[in-house]
Amino acid sequence: MPRILAVILIVSLPVAAISCSGGGKLKRSPVGTEQVVQRVPPKTPKWVEIPFEETKKKLFFKGEASGVHDAALGLRQAKAHAIQNMIEAIRLKARSEFSEAVRGVNASERSLGHYLDSVVAWTSDNVEVAGITPDAEYREKVLVRRASGVEYRYNCAVRLVISRDDYLRAREGAVQQALAVFQDEEARRLAEEAKRKLEQ
Repeated sequence: MPRILAVILIVSLPVAAISCSGGGKLKRSPVGTEQVVQRVPPKTPKWVEIPFEETKKKLFFKGEASGVHDAALGLRQAKAHAIQNMIEAIRLKARSEFSEAVRGVNASERSLGHYLDSVVAWTSDNVEVAGITPDAEYREKVLVRRASGVEYRYNCAVRLVISRDDYLRAREGAVQQALAVFQDEEARRLAEEAKRKLEQ
């Protein structure tokens, strides 16, 4: 009987030691802790960090939505955000190009400002919605620890693309609108100079 008891003690002591040493791993994460449990695709793509990118043939625009309860809703919100970013990026790009095209033209600040505001707005309005196409999607499923348990949230990103040709057509449309609409001498001078420079 003593031998049996000794064997039991020898076996149970290491088990108890293992249980005690591993006890820290069994503790629950603090409330508010977040952990990404799934990525689609499995590796985060580089474009997720790039709001706007331009190549020789295409323009790319990224949108995102964070902490959304439903993945499908998150992707829709990210797409809407990408479209907003696209409009803003096109306006900035168009303003830069039109400003450069009319640099040095003798015109008042008022005429120049009105001209630039008009052609920039027309350029973004002229971008064909049908020409905007999805390029890529990315989403993360995030486990969030709450006092009552866990819940899941989603972080989503969408990348849209338009062709450079679509952008150039939209810009050309703005040039033609300016020539058709502006009648005063200064505005006509700006419109004609922009047309000449941008067609080079």
